[in-house]
Amino acid sequence: MVKVSICVGSACHMKGSHATTQLFQQEIERLGLGSQVELSASFCMGECKSGPCVRVNGVKFYHVDQDRVASLMREEVLPLCGG
Repeated sequence: MVKVSICVGSACHMKGSHATTQLFQQEIERLGLGSQVELSASFCMGECKSGPCVRVNGVKFYHVDQDRVASLMREEVLPLCGG
């Protein structure tokens, strides 16, 4: 199971983490990865200046706005799912 956690703390929320979360959910559904990817919210990851922050199996990624969701899914999540 690939664990994707998106910071929803105040700073990340103000920088668009809600929209980022929605796009991750859409990509997971579009790619049929619902049984392989666990998407969750996380409170502050301690990188408020670099948000929105996303953690994929413990590895942090910074400045993950809506434009980066598809590439992060393709480059980081899919390979962990065997794709």
